[in-house]
Amino acid sequence: MTAQRTVDVVVIGAGISGLTAARRLTQAGRSVAVIEAGDRVGGRTMNLHVTDGVITEGGGQWVGPGQDRVLALIDELGLRTFKTFIDGKSIYHRRGRSRRYDGTIPPMNPLAIADFAQLQLRLERMAKSVPLEAPWTARRAQEWDATTFGRWLDAHSFTAEAREMFTMAFTVTNAEDLHSTSLLVQLARIKGGGGIDHAVNITDGAQESRVVGGTAAIADRMAADLGPAVVLDSPVSDVHQDADGVLVRSARADVRADRVIVAMSPADAARIRFTPDLPTRRSMLQRRWSTGSENKLFAVYDRPFWREQGLNGQAVTDLPVANYVVDNSPPDASVGILLTFHGTAGAGCGQHWSDAILDDPAARHDAFLADLTTLFGPEAAKPAAYLEKDWTHEQWISGCVGSRAPGSLTQYTDADRRPTGRIHWAGTETAILNQGYIDGAVSAAERAASEAFTAAGTRASGSVLS
Repeated sequence: MTAQRTVDVVVIGAGISGLTAARRLTQAGRSVAVIEAGDRVGGRTMNLHVTDGVITEGGGQWVGPGQDRVLALIDELGLRTFKTFIDGKSIYHRRGRSRRYDGTIPPMNPLAIADFAQLQLRLERMAKSVPLEAPWTARRAQEWDATTFGRWLDAHSFTAEAREMFTMAFTVTNAEDLHSTSLLVQLARIKGGGGIDHAVNITDGAQESRVVGGTAAIADRMAADLGPAVVLDSPVSDVHQDADGVLVRSARADVRADRVIVAMSPADAARIRFTPDLPTRRSMLQRRWSTGSENKLFAVYDRPFWREQGLNGQAVTDLPVANYVVDNSPPDASVGILLTFHGTAGAGCGQHWSDAILDDPAARHDAFLADLTTLFGPEAAKPAAYLEKDWTHEQWISGCVGSRAPGSLTQYTDADRRPTGRIHWAGTETAILNQGYIDGAVSAAERAASEAFTAAGTRASGSVLS
């Protein structure tokens, strides 16, 4: 039986963005309902059980300096962070040869290092000219949006090694082939995320810290505070708005409200029927939205044995599966965990995985362990456990990091976040700063909550939303 209720604002989606919006509105004295299609909260963050008292993160997991909104939320919720393990040497493996190195720069050929530097300099110069609030107004916006980041790298790199390094780094962060990513979108992300070094580095970068207990704890604590306002297993079918308000219909609850916040990726929002129809730009944006298909693979050992070899567990490679490896062990090192990223976008060096690797978990398992054995020795061949988180087959979440195809930013401009009548849009895809990160999910939620609160006509002096 479908329950009916009336609240001030209904939030669709119980990921970190939706729950943050609901939290801020509740703190400001608004009544809310959060409607979630799945059977859990957290969206694209989730914990995987490793062993008693030990988890690893199946989705978004890192936070870093400059990500002020999520760091403030973590502190507000009474959670703690710990640094990603970096003590020891990293491994650079290319063309059958492994070399160990200190610091952040792999021992590439000097010409490749110079090439990487000129690519970085050019990209960051271009990014500076992109207005973050309206990147489609940049002087060269049409030109940059008409091409892809991958094509630009092909045209402006002089060495295969530097091009492969850029491709590996940004394939991991974008979760898709760089030949599918608009150059203009990438430039806006470089500027809004603090630069290329911040995007790819651990120390002083976006991968500097993790949350004790996993990033899913952020959503779990907010949901616990919201209590019965959160309704799970209730996919939304319809959003009907008129002069009197909004009616949201879902499997387990029909909710009337003054405003609605949709905290979903544009691709996922396309599943909902909106009455009246959405504006053309918003509707077309949802149809053309690109969502990355990156998955995560974990090898679990009884201890982080690589640390005994003076290694920190990080590796940058041209191996078939493990192009980038990082130590994902818990803060007490009670077990050792090595993580790599895997998806349909292809390997960092421009290769593409076979259907066997993509579709057969046993083949992925064997290929991953073979790569780890090449990097860390025979002990890596015998993990105590092997875990995967496959984001390509989620029922209610179409992949992980979202992006825009070439041409769509200049065509659809701010349709991702522009309110549509009583509908407001959240989710990290709508963030201006740190788009694609958990921090972007939080800042987008706070912006959408402020819009909904203000539009309802009761901005309170001193409110958390004022």
